[in-house]
Amino acid sequence: MPIDRRLFLAGSAALAMPAATRAAISAPGATPAQQSALAAIAAYFEAHRAHFALPAMGMVVVDGPFTAVIQSGTSDYLQKTPLTGAELWQIGSISKSFIALICLQLVAEGKLDLDADIRTLLPEAPLPDGAPFTVRGLLDHTTGLPDFTPAFLADGGKLWRGFESGAHWSYSNTAYNLIGSAIEHIEGRPLAASIEARIARPLGMAATRGAIQFRDRARYPASYTAQRPDLPTRQRNPLAPAAWVDASLAAGSVAAPLPDMARYLRYLIAVGQGRGAPLIPDALATLWLAAPAVEDPLTPDDTYGLGLMHRNDDGRALLHHTGGMVSFSSSFHVDAAASSGAFASGAVGGTGYRPRLLTRFACHALRLAAAGRPLPTPPRLGSPPPTDAAAYAGRYAGSAGTGIISGNPDLKIAAAGITGTTEAKAVDVFLTDHPRFERFALNFVREAGNVVAIDHGADRYVREGASIEPLPKTSERIAARAGHYQSDDAWIGGVTLVARGDRLFVEGVDALAEVGDDVWRPAAPAWNPERFRFAGFVAGQPQVLVLSGRALERRDG
Repeated sequence: MPIDRRLFLAGSAALAMPAATRAAISAPGATPAQQSALAAIAAYFEAHRAHFALPAMGMVVVDGPFTAVIQSGTSDYLQKTPLTGAELWQIGSISKSFIALICLQLVAEGKLDLDADIRTLLPEAPLPDGAPFTVRGLLDHTTGLPDFTPAFLADGGKLWRGFESGAHWSYSNTAYNLIGSAIEHIEGRPLAASIEARIARPLGMAATRGAIQFRDRARYPASYTAQRPDLPTRQRNPLAPAAWVDASLAAGSVAAPLPDMARYLRYLIAVGQGRGAPLIPDALATLWLAAPAVEDPLTPDDTYGLGLMHRNDDGRALLHHTGGMVSFSSSFHVDAAASSGAFASGAVGGTGYRPRLLTRFACHALRLAAAGRPLPTPPRLGSPPPTDAAAYAGRYAGSAGTGIISGNPDLKIAAAGITGTTEAKAVDVFLTDHPRFERFALNFVREAGNVVAIDHGADRYVREGASIEPLPKTSERIAARAGHYQSDDAWIGGVTLVARGDRLFVEGVDALAEVGDDVWRPAAPAWNPERFRFAGFVAGQPQVLVLSGRALERRDG
């Protein structure tokens, strides 16, 4: 479900595009091949920072015993103080691999069984009846729990599942937070203390923190989020300073400087080569990477197991994960067979950006350079123009006016004397900067394979010369539930529900289906674990939307 609940209004001053400065590279002892690869990596690094308007970005690359640090931008909100290399970067969900690693250590110590039901370790877990919630299932995201629901609900109620364990794969921060509570119960200390004592210190990651806390704020680069979280997030967004949020949850709370992340990459390389020292026995290092779950049957090579994504690049097996926080976005890739890896982080959140293309390209470039082969072409940044742009072109008319779509070669939309550009978001779904249409995505409607209309927010624009049934009348009940709902929790932000015809749509794109008395879920897939519940009715209109256990207030404007 493409809802980014981490969007929120954080300020009024927009951040301009970063200054066109060259990235600073520290690469003592680089061989000529490594220098060649680093030049290409740094150029792509700069392209990322410029294209996505990132205020600050840091990256570390390892290749055998060699380490290089690449960084660009400033550490303060006045944009005057350069990065020093000692800054902490929030690694987000990359922290999940730390949690899985602690679980493996507890297995080695006889304190935990990956096949045990979490309720045997944490009897207080408010889980529903049914198939067991095994530790491995929670770590693999296969238990059917929702994504970002509090592990312990404020009303004392039980959690729910969208499917029985093992039937599907669905990313769940909630699952990891339950594991974190179990670890605290076993260890008798805060999770952050276990992360630092069990992983960071033995690996020499002396500056790494297991929790994100106000007391360390001066050690982080100044960070940002979208200035207009009420708009769909395009690839390049005006930014504003982000609110600070403490984090101590297992789903994502580790912060580390770049040199420490180099040490962690080297440990993951060793694990990929079958070595677990100094943290776990070799047999458990092998177990860590064995039998990951398929994320999507349509892409069977993309798998996930025990806090690590498994990816394939040019026939190579890579370990991978990304991390998104309120105001940081991170990624790493490791090519264990080549003894190389890369980690990158940008001081911006809430825009959907992750530097995954950059870290994957770094591994690829290092490998080809070492083999004396030509360096790879960096992946394109930005959405490519549609291959059938002409299929969308035409004049579209609706109750809110008329717009003209041109498609040679890029899609543009003209209305009221203004021409806007578009950006592909999904198949037949485009975002635009046109002021009349920027609030919602343009959803192109097809019949018999031909584009016949555009659905935009609550409106439908019919293509000139096309015939399509008009939208059904919106019932009073559906209309009453539409509106904008907002939370002041920086992790949640806001969501707008649109009534179009006889259905409700999240941000005008994703249809909802009612599954109970004012309990709704995304219409597709049918097993989606997320839930929308309306409450606090006044004259038939809900004033509260409980989005997977977190309350948002109606704030229509």
